[in-house]
Amino acid sequence: MFTIDLQDKVALVLGGSRGIGASITEMLACAGAAVYFTHTGNPDNAERISDLVDRVSSEGGEALGVALDALDSKSTEDLVRRIVSEKGGLDILVCNVGRNLARLPEEITDQDWKSFIDINLTSAFYGVRAVLGLMAAAGYGKIILIGSSAVFDGGGGGLDYAAAKAGMTGMMTYLCRAYLRRGIRTNIIHPCVIETDLLKERYNDPEKRRTLEAQIPVGRFGKPEDIAGLVVFLASGFGDYICGQEILADGGRTMYNK
Repeated sequence: MFTIDLQDKVALVLGGSRGIGASITEMLACAGAAVYFTHTGNPDNAERISDLVDRVSSEGGEALGVALDALDSKSTEDLVRRIVSEKGGLDILVCNVGRNLARLPEEITDQDWKSFIDINLTSAFYGVRAVLGLMAAAGYGKIILIGSSAVFDGGGGGLDYAAAKAGMTGMMTYLCRAYLRRGIRTNIIHPCVIETDLLKERYNDPEKRRTLEAQIPVGRFGKPEDIAGLVVFLASGFGDYICGQEILADGGRTMYNK
């Protein structure tokens, strides 16, 4: 039987406790990787995080949640050092920290701009910088960035969000050029219309949901598992020949609406 095996691999999912991130955490662990995932540490989310860890454990996987300020570069570096100390290395990094708010550009303040660029782009830089040295020394690493279809269609929220996600594409391009020959493969996945809490909040009216769904040729909203499956594939040996790619996971919506 065809399976994806990540046994003996160690993964870090930045922003891995809810929505797409939780599905990535769970699927990597179920494929056999030892997974560390980060969350904000908000006590209100403790039950959800505990349920995720318990679910992974019941499926025979290993996942550990760590509270982390995604914009604290030292804490990010400390976490990577801890993982290496406990597991002997780090093979897979997934950068999924993000925040989005739909509003017009003229409504975005200077502080808003800095804040949204930081949480969506700088957080990924801190994670990438923390792992590059050890991955290069090991001659192996997979870096998977979670972007957004907003870089193609401008939709999905604010100008600051789209700009930050476009910045992640530039990060991926640089990493491939500078680090591929040192064994580090980097790709970016651009989700679109995924059934997460954010989508449910923004499209809580049944008629609006039907209108949005009608724009998707495959006939349904995306699921977090649709993105997680791509991550696991890229993280595995089956993804070893793929580098520097922007993978648009949108059910055909972007081309359909051109």
